Amino acid sequence: MLKASVKADFLAKLNAIRALHQLPAVTYSEAEDAQEADSSLMMAVNKQLSHTPPTSWTCYTASGATAAGASNLIGGWGTGLGFDSEDSYLGLWLTEGGSASIGHRRWILNPFLGKTSYGRVAVVLPDGSRASAASMRVFNFTGGVTAPAGLPAYVAYPSGDYPARYFTLSSYLSFSVVAGTTSTFGANANVRYDRATITVTGPGGALAVSDVTSDNEGYGLANNVQWRVAGLQAGVTYTVTITGITGAPRTDYSYTFRVVS
Repeated sequence: MLKASVKADFLAKLNAIRALHQLPAVTYSEAEDAQEADSSLMMAVNKQLSHTPPTSWTCYTASGATAAGASNLIGGWGTGLGFDSEDSYLGLWLTEGGSASIGHRRWILNPFLGKTSYGRVAVVLPDGSRASAASMRVFNFTGGVTAPAGLPAYVAYPSGDYPARYFTLSSYLSFSVVAGTTSTFGANANVRYDRATITVTGPGGALAVSDVTSDNEGYGLANNVQWRVAGLQAGVTYTVTITGITGAPRTDYSYTFRVVS
């Protein structure tokens, strides 16, 4: 099991990220600790990540498999690798390595997350290589979660002055409307971006927006639109305007962001 100081550090950094988006802080759920530790151990010793680990895996446990199916997972292995920090894991989950699959980010920025639990294992394997893995619980908590108060009108990534360690200039940008305040689905699943237009404007005018996709899947908030922008630079303020949204309290939303050191 992790030291209390490690868990406290993870929770503090997670809540600091959520505060960047005006999202309510989450609490730490000790009830899932053993499951998250078991999940992380399986990922590390098998040098694979899976939300549905097979029973044939080394160190397989039903407890770890339960956590694997309800958690963000991350890991790395190889000769000469260092061991990552909690902050670097959070950064990798947010940026997704530039991938269009941004489910980890959406869970971290889920307005209704409410709780979390965290496990991390770092080992030196018999061949001398290193392996480390972490599991962050994002749903199916003992006792459930309570719908929070004071939610923002939307969740935009990035937004405001945003630390460069949590956003790379090649990352997908994303946006979700908080249309309902009681659950991830409900009114939130009725928001559509099929007819939406996204513009990103900097000091030199509009930048090229590409790779726009949207969905209503339940990776956290059940509406999401994402896109890439060519030519972003750190230290520059950009204005994002999204028009033509349907099923939301407003059709148009606008906000600014700047990537800072």
